[in-house]
Amino acid sequence: MKATMYVKNRLRVSLAMGAIVLTVMSFDGRSVVQATDQGQMHVDITITDLGYSVKGHTMPDQLTSITVRNNGTIPHGITSPVFTTAVLKKEGDGVEMKDSQGKGYRAYHLQPGKTMTLHFSQASTPDRTTTQVPFWCDLHTHMKGEFLVVETRGEFGGG
Repeated sequence: MKATMYVKNRLRVSLAMGAIVLTVMSFDGRSVVQATDQGQMHVDITITDLGYSVKGHTMPDQLTSITVRNNGTIPHGITSPVFTTAVLKKEGDGVEMKDSQGKGYRAYHLQPGKTMTLHFSQASTPDRTTTQVPFWCDLHTHMKGEFLVVETRGEFGGG
């Protein structure tokens, strides 16, 4: 009887360990935080006539949706050097702006009460440090903001 219980317990332990190994392998090297987030991060940017309000952050190599809302009473814009290469897709009411030769930074203008979503991804930096992504209103130069691309390392981070 003891021998049978011993064999059953060893089998249970082996099955549990196998399940853990398969679960870890299915994360494809991502951290638990990244895996449970299913690869989608989100940043909210609200524009008022006084400036920007930012909620959220992202991580390198993660698809991030940036929702921009103009809660102001006049048209506002948003631009950043990273918009020239990192924006993958735009949805919503924002109008893409470029200079007359189609060069320069990409900017998006929003009318009052309108919303748009930019789908964004930024690669990890070679030195693996957290990056500040600056942005500003190209119509009102005093309006500036930033969001963070947070690089994590170690037990809870990416690598």
